[in-house]
Amino acid sequence: MFPLLLVLVVSIPLASGAQIPNQGQAKDLPVATNGEPFPWDRMRLPITISPLHYDLTIHPNLTTLDFTGVVRISLDVQEDTSTVVLHAKQMHISNVVLLAPEGIRPLRVLEYPRFHQLALLSDSVLIKGRKYEVQLEFAANLSDSFHGFYKGSYRTSSGEVRAIASTQFEATFARGAFPCFDEPAFKANFTIRIIREPRHIAISNMPKVKTVELPGGLLEDHFDTTVKMSTYLVAYIVSDFLSVSKTTNHGVKISVYAVPEKIDQTAFALDAAVKLLDFYDDYFDIPYPLPKQDLAAIPDFQSGAMENWGLTTYRETGLLFDPDRSSASDKLGITKVIAHELAHQWFGNLVTMEWWNDLWLNEGFAKFMEFISLDITYPELHVDDFFLGKCFEAMEVDSLTSSHPVSTPVENPTQIQEMFDDVSYDK
Repeated sequence: MFPLLLVLVVSIPLASGAQIPNQGQAKDLPVATNGEPFPWDRMRLPITISPLHYDLTIHPNLTTLDFTGVVRISLDVQEDTSTVVLHAKQMHISNVVLLAPEGIRPLRVLEYPRFHQLALLSDSVLIKGRKYEVQLEFAANLSDSFHGFYKGSYRTSSGEVRAIASTQFEATFARGAFPCFDEPAFKANFTIRIIREPRHIAISNMPKVKTVELPGGLLEDHFDTTVKMSTYLVAYIVSDFLSVSKTTNHGVKISVYAVPEKIDQTAFALDAAVKLLDFYDDYFDIPYPLPKQDLAAIPDFQSGAMENWGLTTYRETGLLFDPDRSSASDKLGITKVIAHELAHQWFGNLVTMEWWNDLWLNEGFAKFMEFISLDITYPELHVDDFFLGKCFEAMEVDSLTSSHPVSTPVENPTQIQEMFDDVSYDK
């Protein structure tokens, strides 16, 4: 991710996997929303079960600004257990079932909102080594923040307001879009389907393989299955965007998406993305593993940019370049942010930190590769002139008494967000 403004906040983090104090006393055990004891008392999920594959269908309604969905998660049971604990935040959960070799069985659901957790309780033991699936139906409002699956809009030159829906899941916001194991170490494959109106398009991490007509005039786009990846890298957008495309020398299709009236400002970003992805393919000598890379300019976007695998998202000012109005510094800034997000396709997406305490493994290397890549691909931008400035920015923050080690224990979502600062990016 490429933050626009980095702020260091002091916190006293819990150790990784820290337990709730006095957990042995019944009165201090977590209590579910229905008053029953919740069977898990830690912020981090148990490792008894891991996800293997998500089959996810999402139906956003850009008129009512809500969405429904169903997710089927294939599980790898690593210890005998009768409880599946995963994340969900501010959504209505229904029709939860276990698909087992013996057949389909309903599961009881307990919710613990403080930790954004669900516990799915089975009346029989899930046996180590056997494959199971859980399926959950869910519904929620599109978020009115810039996190999770959120609503956005833009105004045309004629004054018409048009709605879009897009995602921002880093660091802990996928759980607000669908039930999932929302920690970076729980990598899995994702097969995504999006239901939309014909006036919109849908894009996601992987190429679309087909579109199916549904009753009521709706369309369902089916996307190819992703590589194994963390939940925070999942992305999908429903909008009326247009796109322009080119293909790299390595055969990867690059597309830049923008609102229709700004599609003529995408040429520079498209050429830069083609050149930079080819550079990284050769420099790392590890092929980019997806068949496409989309870059989307989002009208409502809080961060500078986000490295979702195969669908990087940007502020419009971080991607769009108008030759008649944009400046030389705009060109440098756009090129740097594209270089940063494409470097993440290797540093962060392909190789991922196990937990957010080591965020610097993502952001520090992506920040460093901005200078390496642009110095070679765009020498006329003289990016190396700005490297010393980054050194001073890191030293300035690191000289404060509120500074922290590059690798710092973090536990809850607030502490995790605090890691996105100049120490993690620049030091």
